[in-house]
Amino acid sequence: MTMPILFMSKIGTPPNGSKDKKLWLSVHKLNKLLATLKKKGYTPVLPREIVSGTLPKNPVCLLFGGGYETFYSLVFPLLEKYNFKAAAALSASLIGQYDAWQSPQTGPWQKLLTAKQIQQLQASGRVEFISASVDGLPVDPEDDDKAIWQMRENKTRLLNLHKLDVCAVYFPQRNPRRPAVCQQARALFALLIGNDKGNNMQPVNFSEPLRVFRVKNTSSILRLIWRLSRS
Repeated sequence: MTMPILFMSKIGTPPNGSKDKKLWLSVHKLNKLLATLKKKGYTPVLPREIVSGTLPKNPVCLLFGGGYETFYSLVFPLLEKYNFKAAAALSASLIGQYDAWQSPQTGPWQKLLTAKQIQQLQASGRVEFISASVDGLPVDPEDDDKAIWQMRENKTRLLNLHKLDVCAVYFPQRNPRRPAVCQQARALFALLIGNDKGNNMQPVNFSEPLRVFRVKNTSSILRLIWRLSRS
């Protein structure tokens, strides 16, 4: 058995001229996903609950990448509708700004969560924030020292600037065979979440391996639920 994590990125309708439409998930599709999870008896859990090891039957973690403003305006109302919880990854240096890590050729930049929105989401009890890299780029630059700095700096800024004591990190390494980076990530975080290519790290004191499923507009909800049941 595995601990399933459903990873979603941009929510809503892709703007005109967008060249990354495959990364978007429509509100309609997200609503359908959450309704199906509810109907099938899945219970969304937060990263801290995964780390605790005390999980309900059929747990699933909903993770939203990018720290986009649409998490507040589009996703959170659906969480309230279904009485669900979710996690969102943040890059501390870009809070209240835009997704500057994206190439402008990909399409119009998207607004990111503001500090006020983050506070409101945190206060709801439905949302837990986790760490990304400090600049939004994958935690895998050209040298180990910079990768380690990115992880440490982002966690430090989230705590000191926004009072967010994060226990998990979204850790999509391009090259998982980097002992120094992995060792430091484990020292900083209790839970390391990789990508959907199999290089997912196990959290401390947790026997179930993690498995990330990337959800896009082209994903079949029924097939996704079938894969969850098989995992």
